[in-house]
Amino acid sequence: MDKLETAAGRMGVTFRDETTIRLTENSTVIVDSFIFDPNPSNSSMALNFVKGTGRFISSKSKRIKKENIKIRAGNSAVVGIRGTDLTLTVKDTGEVLVILLPNEFGESSGEIVVTTALGSVVLNKPYQATTMYNLESVPSNPVILDLTLDQIDNYLIVSPPEEKRLETNESSATASSSILDTDFLEFDDLDADVLDAESELEYTELDIDYLATNFLEDLLDVIQEVDELSKASGALAKQGLEGTSIGYDSDTQISSFVTDSEVKLIREVEGKLQIQVSKDSSTAISIDQEGKVNQVRVNGGTQSYINIKQGS
Repeated sequence: MDKLETAAGRMGVTFRDETTIRLTENSTVIVDSFIFDPNPSNSSMALNFVKGTGRFISSKSKRIKKENIKIRAGNSAVVGIRGTDLTLTVKDTGEVLVILLPNEFGESSGEIVVTTALGSVVLNKPYQATTMYNLESVPSNPVILDLTLDQIDNYLIVSPPEEKRLETNESSATASSSILDTDFLEFDDLDADVLDAESELEYTELDIDYLATNFLEDLLDVIQEVDELSKASGALAKQGLEGTSIGYDSDTQISSFVTDSEVKLIREVEGKLQIQVSKDSSTAISIDQEGKVNQVRVNGGTQSYINIKQGS
C-alpha cells in the first residue's frame, strides 16, 4: 500500500526484483501488493496507476513470474504483461492510453493484454496502442503510433540531482579555514538553492523544456478522436454499403457519408449528383452519368430501387 506520488517533480523507482517505473509530474501509483521471494513462483506484484503518466519496465532477471504481475489503470482496465516495456497514461476523467514499447533491438518487448469489463485487446507490436474511456467500455482496436524511444525517454526522463560546487568567499572566511577543513560528507546537495537567481541567468538551447506540454495526454485525446471516427465508419460498414467505399472512392468517384439517420452519396464529375437515403433502409441505387454506371447497395438493396441517369 505504498503510494508513489509526484507534484511538480518526477520520480524513478526500482523494486527489489529490478523492475522499474518512471513517473512524470502530477502522477500517482499505488503499490497494491509486492511479494519478493527467492522462489519466483511465490513472488508477485500488483500496481495501480491512479493518474498521470508512467513507464513500466519489467525486470530482466525474471525474479517474478510475469503471470504474477498485474497492473490496474485507475478504474478503467487491467493490464496483464508478459516480459514487457510499456507506458500508461491515466487522465483524471478516467480515459487510459496504453503503449507497448520495443526492446533494445527495435522488436516487440513482449505482449500485453488490456482488459475491461466488456472486452480485451492484445498488444504485441512495437508502439502498438489502445485506449479506453472507463471499465464499461471496450478497448479500442490497436493502432501503431509513429513514435520513437527517444521521444518516450525524453518525456519520462528522471535525472539525478544536479551536482553543484560549494564556493566560499575567502575574505569572510577565518584565517585558519582551508579546503581541507571542509567535510564534503556533511554537504547535502538538496540544501543547495537551485533557484538562485544568478545561476539561472544563463539560458541555452539545452535548457529548453520540450516536455512542458503533456505529450501523451494530448496523444490520448487525438487517438480517441480517431477512434470515434473509425467507429462511425464501422457502423456504416455494418449497415452493408456495397459498390463504393466509405469516404471518397477513387474508382467510383463517389463520396459517401453517414449520419445518425441517413447515408449520403455525392458524385460531381461532368454533372453533380447528391442523394440521401435512410441508414436503416435497404436500397439499390443505379447511377449513370455520361455513360459511367455505378451500382450502390445499402443494406442489401432489396426493398427500394432508385435509377438515376444524367447526360448532356
